[in-house]
Amino acid sequence: MRHSALAVALLATLAACGRETPPAPPEAPRPPAAPEAPAAPEAPAPPASAERLAFVDERGEPRLLLDCLGGSRPSLRASVAEFEKIGSEDRLTIGAGDEAFALVADLSDPSPGVVASGPIDLDLLRRIGDRRPVSAVYGARSVGPLQLADGMAPDGFVVRCRALAGAGDQAQP
Repeated sequence: MRHSALAVALLATLAACGRETPPAPPEAPRPPAAPEAPAAPEAPAPPASAERLAFVDERGEPRLLLDCLGGSRPSLRASVAEFEKIGSEDRLTIGAGDEAFALVADLSDPSPGVVASGPIDLDLLRRIGDRRPVSAVYGARSVGPLQLADGMAPDGFVVRCRALAGAGDQAQP
């Protein structure tokens, strides 16, 4: 009996030597990754011939973008991504200090929100250069007062826009 117990132990040892390591248990299936929150819509990129200013709210969130566009008809373009287009409203008003400046909304522009443009207004440029608070109104919606985003200085914007408007040889604002 002693030999049989020894034989069984020897056989078990030999059998264990010939075996490969037992396979690892299969991994538990991972739950699918939660979908990422959609990114905030980006404002249209300014053309190569543009200067851009970003205006932010008190939390530092960009709310209004102004572009000074060159070309055969220089213009000022304003973009407010959070505004929804209204078929019967074609005016976006920019306020700087205590003065209002109307721009024409392009309801066919595929950019998010409302994009509007108009001729470059030297009085608006002066007020921006003086760092007056800026706001935007479209229909019943408004944003502001807004300040320039950190690190943005309006000087280059004002100089470029004045030059595009043909006022480069006049006194600086």
